[in-house]
Amino acid sequence: MTRTITTQNIDRLRLTFGTQALVRVTNEGDRLDAAVQLAVQVQRNGQWVTEKDVTISGKRSNSPFLTAVTLNNLPPRPFSVRLVRVSPDSHSDKLQNSTFWSSYSEITDIAQTYPGSAVVGLTFDSAQFGNQFPRRNYRVKGRIIQVPANYDPHTRQYQGLWDGRFKPAWSDNPAWVLYDLLTHPRYGMGHRLGVSEVDKFALYMIGQYCDQTVPDGFGGQEPRMRCNAYLTDLRKAYDIVSELCAMMRTMPVWDGRRMTFIQDRPADVVWPYTNANVVGGTFGYTFSALKARHSVVEVRFIDPDNGWKTSVEPVSDDAMVARTGRNVLRVDAFGCTSRGQAHRHGLWILTTEKLETQCVEFAVGAEGLRHMPGDIIEIADNDYVDAPVGGRLVAVDEKTRRVTLDRAVEKPPKGQVTLTLMDNAGQPVRLTVTGYPAPTVLEVDGLPKGIRPQGVWALSLPSLRRRLFRAISISDNGDGTFTVSAVQHVPEKEAIVDNGARFDPKPETSLGNLIPPAEHLAVEVTADSEQWQVEATWDTPYAVRGIRFALKLTQGGRIVGTTTTPDSHYRFGGLPQGAYTLTVTPQNTRGQRGEPSAVDFAINPPPAPTHIEIEPGYFSLGVRPMTGGKSVLRPQYEFWFSLQAIADIDAVTRQAQYLGTGPLWVVQGPHIKPNRTFYFYVRSVNVVGKSAFVEASGSPRDDAAGILEVIKDDIVTSEAWDALSGQVNSNTSGIIETALANNADMQRWRKENGERKAEILEVRTTLIDETQAFAEKLEQVSVKLGENEAAIETKATTVFNQNGDGKAIHSVKAGITHNDEYHSVGMAIGAEVKDGQVKTQVLFEADRLALLNRANGQVTVPFAVQNGQTFINEAFINYAGITLAKVGAWYSANYVPGQSGTIMRNDGSFELNGRQQGGRMAINSDSISVYDSGGNLKVRLGKLN
Repeated sequence: MTRTITTQNIDRLRLTFGTQALVRVTNEGDRLDAAVQLAVQVQRNGQWVTEKDVTISGKRSNSPFLTAVTLNNLPPRPFSVRLVRVSPDSHSDKLQNSTFWSSYSEITDIAQTYPGSAVVGLTFDSAQFGNQFPRRNYRVKGRIIQVPANYDPHTRQYQGLWDGRFKPAWSDNPAWVLYDLLTHPRYGMGHRLGVSEVDKFALYMIGQYCDQTVPDGFGGQEPRMRCNAYLTDLRKAYDIVSELCAMMRTMPVWDGRRMTFIQDRPADVVWPYTNANVVGGTFGYTFSALKARHSVVEVRFIDPDNGWKTSVEPVSDDAMVARTGRNVLRVDAFGCTSRGQAHRHGLWILTTEKLETQCVEFAVGAEGLRHMPGDIIEIADNDYVDAPVGGRLVAVDEKTRRVTLDRAVEKPPKGQVTLTLMDNAGQPVRLTVTGYPAPTVLEVDGLPKGIRPQGVWALSLPSLRRRLFRAISISDNGDGTFTVSAVQHVPEKEAIVDNGARFDPKPETSLGNLIPPAEHLAVEVTADSEQWQVEATWDTPYAVRGIRFALKLTQGGRIVGTTTTPDSHYRFGGLPQGAYTLTVTPQNTRGQRGEPSAVDFAINPPPAPTHIEIEPGYFSLGVRPMTGGKSVLRPQYEFWFSLQAIADIDAVTRQAQYLGTGPLWVVQGPHIKPNRTFYFYVRSVNVVGKSAFVEASGSPRDDAAGILEVIKDDIVTSEAWDALSGQVNSNTSGIIETALANNADMQRWRKENGERKAEILEVRTTLIDETQAFAEKLEQVSVKLGENEAAIETKATTVFNQNGDGKAIHSVKAGITHNDEYHSVGMAIGAEVKDGQVKTQVLFEADRLALLNRANGQVTVPFAVQNGQTFINEAFINYAGITLAKVGAWYSANYVPGQSGTIMRNDGSFELNGRQQGGRMAINSDSISVYDSGGNLKVRLGKLN
């Protein structure tokens, strides 16, 4: 076989050839080694010259074998090369040694530098790996990146102050890994972001936070966060930046000039907000849904103790599991090679979802520019805590260290109270309250300079936790106001997370370790076309590296499916209806098995509820079905409601009202009245089918004392009560100031002579903005003589906002102050809606409420309420439910002495008369007498004469 080489710029030539099979068979049938000899020849100056003699030997009866020869000293081009078989060809089946020339390669040597790459070259005998490329694993230390000039990446120490300069060094600090990713022009975002557009000083603080040592879970210490990762695939920059920031508990933010970073860590309060320095005096809150709060987090990370393979670190909140069940979140810890760091990452997620459940949004004026996204702010919301905890200063007395507040506060029974004020530098100052000279005056331990009237104040009470939030965004509304959005901040979370990793000591040997069993094994069935699929979940009491789980699903002793998985969940599909048993057995890499766990379940329609509990409440009924036996399919229940009993159970869906589906149900509303019987029809449902209906009935609670208490609690949480309960506002200067700020129409009539004052004030306010429409009319008539005051206030308020909440309230209040004691009376008519719930009511506040009737020149009081008691002169009642009655005497409407009806006298005698001409019975203190229809005595019990 001859080939001609014409390419000029080649340095070497590699020839690849081999045998199809190589074996020799003896007459006895033994298969022995064979050999074949070849010669590689090159034509030089017209003569064939042997360059290489090659002998291929061995026994290869089933597969081809290839070898290669490289020729270095090549003659001028063009030249010819050939492969000559020296051994004679075989003419018998007993010797198989046929040869072939597979290919040749022209090689040109180039001195390549491979910039920005680490190059590894290996040479090995392919015969040792079955003529295939072996799998190679490398432990890569990674890039040399830019770190602060005063930073030692080996000791993780920062020397002195940083001047902003960098130096090249190796580091696994995630802050400087992120900086390199954002600024490097080759593999990062350096071609889009300039160095000046990345907040390196924010990263400096974050980097120091990452280098702080925390417990590693085994009794030692380790850096709080490290990043050991490699990027081999093209990915979106946003995804990579988000993953790097997530591992540092950080969020990237563009502040309009550069990319900065907000880290979830304790910090000082930058600015307080109260109802007095936000637009409208209101805060809007949202809360995370309970189903969005996980109870278990499974963190995947690269585990050095598991051969640098992926391990799963389970982190659970046992109290949350017991309360809401297992709600599992599975996450990947980017760049994490530490079990302790993986545990802290999962615990941070759990603790955040558990403790930081609120978001707040409010609008402010220029004060919205006093903090930046990421800063900690304090919210002192009087409405939320139902106590005066914030407002503005009325007066400041530096000599006596006393400040006058715009509202009265109460001294707590015990504990220390802290007052937060703003100094002349605009920084919050916390002062200890040492005295309460008056309801609106506080004495503090010291007043810094710059405290001025109209400044903001906030109280921290010993019975209430400070409400701290981290500002996330500040948006300009275009009208001089700014909308601030913030999330709840709990400083104690850092200590909980950093000290939350506690592991068992590492074993001294890998043999004989205890293999943890699978716990909390549960299954959930979902529809799969015309069949069903089952998802199994479980967890382990502690983590062991390299554990896998062997699953076996059986039906009636027959194996339906088996599998092995390293995860704590698996899904079987295509299952028909029937009874099943699922067994999960843990095993380690050596095949040693732990204790198996099993669960029985059935893919069938659910059984009907065996019992239904009706829990009566005030104007409500709770329905709690129960199903006997175990059911891992988590059946839900359909609830239907009816005012009357339904005789035909098949007619429930036509005659009853469908309420909904769930594990239980509560019915409430104006139609749920005391002393009435209501009917419920419940059936079990699951993904497979529905059961038959089961009937239950019940009545709400009907004790008058409890009903009145419930009504009172509902009243005091309404807007109408807020309009009625407070005192008449005698601070007319404050009313006028507010009216002027809102561009309201105002009229005022006033006369004053020494201690005698008389005033009439009328204010009409209309406001419209992007969030609400508001209209209010206020009329106030007041007089004052010395320490005595009298005032009447009439107010009509209407408002509706974009959320669908609104109110229309008309209130009239009158009050007098006599001998330093305030006495009030009032009425409020209110219609309001909040969160879709409508409430209408008429409220009165008075020591006496009476209805007067003037007839024939006489004044009578047919009805009166005084000192908490109700008095009625004469009443006709169609239906009454009475818990306890005190009656002088009573008789039925058809009572005729000795003939018909019933009477009970206050002397203890009782008379019962049957139907007309039917006889009668008389009962007194010493006898019972029975008479026939003619009035003749027939029977007497007791005293006979």
